[in-house]
Amino acid sequence: MKVRVKAYASFRDFMGPNTEITLNDGADVDWLIRELERRFGSRIREELLDEKRKPRPYVKILLNGRDIEFLQGLKTKLKDGDEIAFFPPVGGG
Repeated sequence: MKVRVKAYASFRDFMGPNTEITLNDGADVDWLIRELERRFGSRIREELLDEKRKPRPYVKILLNGRDIEFLQGLKTKLKDGDEIAFFPPVGGG
């Protein structure tokens, strides 16, 4: 199956703005992050996940526009054609 990965703001620096990833059927968000880490290096994991491999509280991961926090977190299953978006912390004033 293929999923589209969109990276925003500082995440674009090391992932690029849009990437299409091919995964095995039944893959979940955690598996996707492992594949991104394999392709782009350990910085992906360091930026997205804490030392217990949980999403950092300030990072938003959306699956088709829905926050995975309100689905099944990193265990949320993916399907062909899904779009995953990664948003880093945003500040302003």
